[in-house]
Amino acid sequence: MSKSRKSSKTKKLGIILVLEIIVFIGLVVGYGWYYVNHTLNKMQNDTTDKDEIDVSDAVTETMKEKYMTIALFGVDTRDNVDMTKEGVARSDAIIIASINNETKEVKLVSVYRDAFLEMARTTPSTQKVTHAYFLGGPTCAMETLNKNLDLNITDYVTVDFKALTNAIDALGGVTIDVKENELNNLNHNLEEQIEVTGIASDGVWSAGEQTLNGSQATAYARIRKVGNGDFERTQRQRAVISAMIEKAKNSDLSTINNVINEIFPQIATNLTNKQLISLAASVFDYELKDNIGFPLSNRTPTLGSKGSVVVPADLLSNVKHLHEFLYPEDTAYAPSSEVQRISAAITSETGIYDEFTEDKSTETPTATNSGQ
Repeated sequence: MSKSRKSSKTKKLGIILVLEIIVFIGLVVGYGWYYVNHTLNKMQNDTTDKDEIDVSDAVTETMKEKYMTIALFGVDTRDNVDMTKEGVARSDAIIIASINNETKEVKLVSVYRDAFLEMARTTPSTQKVTHAYFLGGPTCAMETLNKNLDLNITDYVTVDFKALTNAIDALGGVTIDVKENELNNLNHNLEEQIEVTGIASDGVWSAGEQTLNGSQATAYARIRKVGNGDFERTQRQRAVISAMIEKAKNSDLSTINNVINEIFPQIATNLTNKQLISLAASVFDYELKDNIGFPLSNRTPTLGSKGSVVVPADLLSNVKHLHEFLYPEDTAYAPSSEVQRISAAITSETGIYDEFTEDKSTETPTATNSGQ
């Protein structure tokens, strides 16, 4: 398979896998207290000094005190390589999770992997944001988000794309009610998935409530072209998460330990054990709220050797709206001179300067928990 085709297929897996694995980390830690210290050490722990990570000068006290902002990355790696290092993989899924420490509400921003931003490197260059992780590992990826979007991200979690599938298989599968009109799309997704992950699986040939293996359940969660598009896809994702939680709650410690042995080596993070335990303790208090894609208003030109990119139209306006979405109470925020400079530079390079307006926005906030 060509690299471009593989990358396209990998991208489709990313967002679902990252979100569900983050939920599952909290689940496993929350229900496996006996194993806490032992299990957390199975993850790839990044000991990089967080104080050395560059954050934006525009970060306000409200952002620092009221919110915890974490970067979630999904990468496609092989043979349990060290995901804390540069040159290992591109981040085909990039999600900014903003947690309100008081209300426990969580908002999510999916940064398009092809978003055209300035890399946080000694010699800055404009590239697809997916390249930042490869160029400088998770530190460069976080600093690129901070630099272009006026953020203060110093914490991250990275997962390998096989992690969800392996977790469900270790649980012995999950029970899902598959509808007749979902079968074709599910099996199409499954075929693509097998090419990406290398994990073989039979197809799903009949409708009704049944036990799906990891590959089948992941393919089910990815169904988009049936029913009400992304709205129903998020419902399927929640169905898979709920099924995993119920299965884990009724599993013995031996099964939980098998899950840990399977998926934790496929997770890298610089969150401390204390932070992870704190997050896990509140896992059922969190409420997933709205989610959007960034940049909201964009154009998709092809820029020579840089390929087809997603250009913010323009960056300054998009960043303003991003902060209004993530931190609605933060009235003190004003875009930094750095964001203004990068916005002007991108406009100069691409010729795209349209101001953000609601009618040009390609995506409006979507309620993650609608329909529950």
